[in-house]
Amino acid sequence: MEYLSASSVSESDPGGEAELKFWNRLKRAFDKDENGVLYHQYPIIQKGGNRFDRKPDFVLLHENMGLVILECKGFTIDQIDRIEGDTWILDGVTQKTASPLEQARDQGYHLQSYFQRESQLRSAGQCVVSMTPIVALPNIDRSEWEERGFTGPAAPRVITGDELGAQTLRGRLDQLPNFDPLSEDQYDAARAVLSCGQPISGSHGSPPDDPTTRGEHYDVVTTGIRELDMRQQEIGLRIPPGPQQIRGIAGSGKTVLVAMKAARMLSDPDEWAPDVETPRIALTFNTKSLYDHITSLTERYYEQFSGEQLAEADAEIDIIHGWGGVQTGDGVYYRVVNNVEGVDYRTYPDAKSAFPEVEDKLEAVSQEVLDAPKEHLPNLWDAILVDEAQDFGPKFLNMCLESLTDDNRLIWAYDEAQDLGSLEAPSPKNLFGSNDDGNVLLDLSGTYKNGPQKTYIMRKAYRSPRPLLMSAHALGMGLKRDDGPVQMITRQDGWENLGYDIDGDFRKTGSEAILTRPPENSPHPLQDNYPPEKHLTHQSFASKADEIEWVAEQIRKDIFEKGLDPEDLLVIPLSGQRRCGKSNREFVESELAHSLNAFDIELNAVWPDRNSSTANDDKEFERPGEVTLSGINRAKGNEAASIYVMGADSTMEETWRGSELHRRNELFVALTRSRAWCTVTGTTPESAFHSEVEAVLEEVQDEQPTISFNVPDTRDLDHELEEDTADLVDTGLDDFL
Repeated sequence: MEYLSASSVSESDPGGEAELKFWNRLKRAFDKDENGVLYHQYPIIQKGGNRFDRKPDFVLLHENMGLVILECKGFTIDQIDRIEGDTWILDGVTQKTASPLEQARDQGYHLQSYFQRESQLRSAGQCVVSMTPIVALPNIDRSEWEERGFTGPAAPRVITGDELGAQTLRGRLDQLPNFDPLSEDQYDAARAVLSCGQPISGSHGSPPDDPTTRGEHYDVVTTGIRELDMRQQEIGLRIPPGPQQIRGIAGSGKTVLVAMKAARMLSDPDEWAPDVETPRIALTFNTKSLYDHITSLTERYYEQFSGEQLAEADAEIDIIHGWGGVQTGDGVYYRVVNNVEGVDYRTYPDAKSAFPEVEDKLEAVSQEVLDAPKEHLPNLWDAILVDEAQDFGPKFLNMCLESLTDDNRLIWAYDEAQDLGSLEAPSPKNLFGSNDDGNVLLDLSGTYKNGPQKTYIMRKAYRSPRPLLMSAHALGMGLKRDDGPVQMITRQDGWENLGYDIDGDFRKTGSEAILTRPPENSPHPLQDNYPPEKHLTHQSFASKADEIEWVAEQIRKDIFEKGLDPEDLLVIPLSGQRRCGKSNREFVESELAHSLNAFDIELNAVWPDRNSSTANDDKEFERPGEVTLSGINRAKGNEAASIYVMGADSTMEETWRGSELHRRNELFVALTRSRAWCTVTGTTPESAFHSEVEAVLEEVQDEQPTISFNVPDTRDLDHELEEDTADLVDTGLDDFL
């Protein structure tokens, strides 16, 4: 049995004391081993009416009871004058009438309509999940209720205050109308629906029972309903009263949860901004090609929560890039600077000219804004949500903070292992500084009163198969590099935060450490029925021409022999070498397009090269019927079934990207775009990098994959990935009780 509260109800709210009392008693009525999930304030919103009547108070899904909707009312018996049908006539309270049973019934029907979208939850056109509405009255005893004559077949089904003991309450629930128990598959599907998995799910069909081709195996990955785990639901559904950081491993669903949280806030602005007529939200990101994806996610989740289109929301949202401009569209910096007196907007070329020595131009222009008198800085939004926060520096995030209203509701999601620029993890201390006593100015330790955690850590990775993710971490850090790691996590709790078990002592330089990753932290659909050695392959070539020709042939096989669609394939060319007077990416685009053209396969290059016949719009990433070719910056935040990382040996090119640390980070990001398969290619077969890849594959391609390495001297590292986590509060089941 699991429990999740999406509520901000307090005892001072109307009916809040009774509702919280009933929530605590409900949780005691179930055993931990039962198959069920109980939600407090499940976030489906009915517009209109009292703020506290817009959502179902309690939603119970149980394998034996089906769906139970419990509406809790804090009325005393004297406050109920009479009951006429579904309408309760009230006395002595502000509310003149109430229809709690009808309200619960309507909300239950609404949830059943979600269930009926799934084939395994329909039979003869009817929903197989039974639904029972009940009214809970914690402030009324059964004897009082019956003395008023509220009995008989027409009387509403209620649970009274003297029936809240664990055994008595369970007995009342067990007396609900007897329907056939849900099968395991039916319960799992219904639970996935309630987890808010439908907006991110694939087609509603069933995957093949015995897949053989890559296309059929990918159907297993993409078909059917997906389920958000309890931690993801907690993060996505609960609205913090102030700032919040979300740290998640690659593929943990950060972008989904940022969009989900934005939609949740849009659908129920009265919960978090009751005194604001039209709350304003910004959702920002760094990768332009994320625009359509994150907009679509927000729209789908808003419809899930409200039943309406996003344009009908009572709050306003700006889904905008971090920079923005006249040609590129709206952006956070563009919006803020145009509202600051005495500071002019700079395009990227302007900033490049004005700040030639500053690597991060957005940081430089953000500092210009922050240097303006504080009274000139506008409060443009009531909340800002930032995806890909590792790509933004502290100046930009401080600019975001300054553009907020008083609650400082800045919510950012990050994974410093995917950082392509700054090498500092965006912890509160790094971002916002500390006072003279060393205390962080923005404290994100602990929990908000009657609310969510201030910091969440997400260990589970859903996108990439376990061997592939482990390889990405090993190669991204250089754990098996001849000269030792370039960067590494040097704390046991740091590895645990990424979902690994570590056997080793970091105090003993040169000693062996062994990494393992529990299967439950990489719950990939192919984990139990696909050979681990086939997720990641590696090949080196004597020339670039040979590499391109071979990759083109593998793409042909993927499409025409293995059943993948062209848009399921993503090619990421690394390297800074110029070839035949062209940049590496121009050369790869030209030669790969030529090779694929022989197979009648089209190439979609997603970089803004106006001279390229295949380059597309900044906001578009994939095109139906075309293989995607992308640089690493545009690939960030996106994914594909099969990834080809070309020129991976460029990790050793000392003149490219300034540092090996930067090059390793790019390699990590490229590898973790894969949802199923990744092929790593390069030239110079004698390069030590290719030996390193083979050493990693030898260990991760076992049924029980491991990574072994020698503990380095931290003084030899270019970067330690893990900040002090002593004050970070992790989430567990107890946080949902």
